[in-house]
Amino acid sequence: MAALPVLPVLVATTATQSLTTLGALALAAVAPRAANDLGVSAALIGYQVGAVYLGAMISALFGGGLVRRLGPTRTSQLALWLVAGGCVLSASGTVGTLAAGAIVMGWGYGITNPAASHLLARLPTAGSMNLIFSIKQCGVPIGAVIAGLVMPPLTVASGWRSALLACAVAIAAFSVYLQRHRRSWDEDRDASTPLLANPLGSLALMWNNRVLRWLALSSFLYSAVQLSLSGFLVTFLVADIGVDLVHAGTVLAAAHTAGAAGRLAWGWLADRLRSGTITLIANGCLGIVGALATAAIAPDWPIAGIVAVAAIFGFSAIGWNGVFMAVIARQAPRDIGAATGASLFITYAGIVVGPAAFGELHDRGGLSYAACFALLAILTAIGVACLALARRAVTRM
Repeated sequence: MAALPVLPVLVATTATQSLTTLGALALAAVAPRAANDLGVSAALIGYQVGAVYLGAMISALFGGGLVRRLGPTRTSQLALWLVAGGCVLSASGTVGTLAAGAIVMGWGYGITNPAASHLLARLPTAGSMNLIFSIKQCGVPIGAVIAGLVMPPLTVASGWRSALLACAVAIAAFSVYLQRHRRSWDEDRDASTPLLANPLGSLALMWNNRVLRWLALSSFLYSAVQLSLSGFLVTFLVADIGVDLVHAGTVLAAAHTAGAAGRLAWGWLADRLRSGTITLIANGCLGIVGALATAAIAPDWPIAGIVAVAAIFGFSAIGWNGVFMAVIARQAPRDIGAATGASLFITYAGIVVGPAAFGELHDRGGLSYAACFALLAILTAIGVACLALARRAVTRM
């Protein structure tokens, strides 16, 4: 089987990741306005983000089978179609359709990484694997930056429902571009593979490998922190700090821009150190500082100071994923798509639990948003401990 061309694959996988992330986070970028129209707490949007990743948890387990049966390109197209459909459903504008739309978007989002990992593993770039995966994972902060910069102005101009429909059109349109590569990139697909392969087999593959197990558990905590930052930063700044919606969206965009830069920097560092686990531990240490600094933001802070703190936190909390995906691909004993999907099942579980717990602690527990952000430092520290155990398991293999 021939190696794939590096640049076209990177463009396709990164763009797919960007657009599916845009759909997943579009509503969080305008949470106060949507919540006001629906007559619910803005913190409820945290549950919407959690619902997206609940859907992703389910589909990630089937991602390996879909990639083998349909091919990674067709699986990527399916992901785009599902996320676009979820945006349309969410734009219907009731709490029920928001929940249903979030689940549908999650079904699409959960199969993007197994497909992308399958493609990236076929590139002739073994010596820079961490950087290659990190470049692709830059699609997440890129999509979030687009959400932070585009969604608030679109919402002000025409309403949040119209903004979601515009996202759906952009997401679906990219699937047409992918069709040109389907024949050559999907040449290794196996039409005899069951369309919905046994998800428990994928979980067993991951859980029985000590390195993959500790890595997955660390990703549970890191992802909870990441999506709590993405899901609640705008609401925290608007509700408690007094920042207007457009400026708060700009701060969120700054955090994700720094996260994109972080993914490249952490990927480059991991390749230089030849250790993804050491790099992820260093990332977590900086994340602890970022969480505590974010919790310290006060109404009298200048906007430049708020942007700087958000950027520091984003550089770490949003910058870890590419190195994580590369380590999973390298440590997978067989079937990279299945190992990736099973590990992401745990990752997405952290996203489901993290923002929901954040919202509960604020709405029912009486904690301020600042106190909730401080708690993220503790979660990050536990994640660092899990990574230390993963590294110890590697040295013993």
